Amino acid sequence: MKDFFVKMIKGMVVGVAAMTAGAGTFAILLGIYDRCMEIISNPFKNFKENLKYILPIIVGILISVVIFGQVVIYLLSEYEAYTRCAFLGIIIGGIPTLFAVANRKGFEKKYLLSMGIALIITIILTGIANNTKAGDTVEYLSNTELIIYGAIYSFGAVMPGMTTIHILIFMGVLPTIMEGIYALDLGIIIPFGIGYLIIALTTANLITYLFKKFYGMTYYAIIGFSITSLVMFIPKFSTVLSAIIGIVIIAIFATIMFIATHFEKLHNTKTEREDKV
Repeated sequence: MKDFFVKMIKGMVVGVAAMTAGAGTFAILLGIYDRCMEIISNPFKNFKENLKYILPIIVGILISVVIFGQVVIYLLSEYEAYTRCAFLGIIIGGIPTLFAVANRKGFEKKYLLSMGIALIITIILTGIANNTKAGDTVEYLSNTELIIYGAIYSFGAVMPGMTTIHILIFMGVLPTIMEGIYALDLGIIIPFGIGYLIIALTTANLITYLFKKFYGMTYYAIIGFSITSLVMFIPKFSTVLSAIIGIVIIAIFATIMFIATHFEKLHNTKTEREDKV
């Protein structure tokens, strides 16, 4: 029961991240990403065991979307700068863990090349996003458009270090999609979900393959995406006081995340020892 509750909490964190900073990086920091990708890529292998592992995470994500979805949207609309600072702090606090995970099987200089390529790609994408003018809210979306937007959102949610929700914001479609999900509008949920699942399944298989064949290079690419994605969350402050408050928020959440990942590492080590006994 304790394990179910812990995984559910992790799912809730991932659920909030999926609506803002991207779920992939947070799933890695919480130690559930690799296993979830393996399950998604081949769900029917050891089905009962896989279901036992992933069910509480899914429950947590659903609870998070239902309970905190409106809160996150409210915070981003009313306190955008400070909310961005909180997520900046969380990602910064988790970067040491990303390096620790990446170096688990050793380090080679060539890994820095994949990180550099990822840095360049993300800088280019960030530049495009920052120079794109946000569109007016689109009230009607066809099934084809919803499938496409579901695929775009899925890539950012599944791929560590990437967030594509800003694309939906710039296209002016996020409010309509979120309202449809909260209203349980199947006309929006089903096509959007189809697009999401197509990319999630495809990406999961690709990521699982890359982890098995190119573990270090794949993780260093993820680190590159994560570091440069921080640029997207750097807010603009109107006063010196608000900037100081923002820096304090970053420091607080970075510290919390660093401590949380440290205790998570100790918990996983203890669990592995108990399993061997």
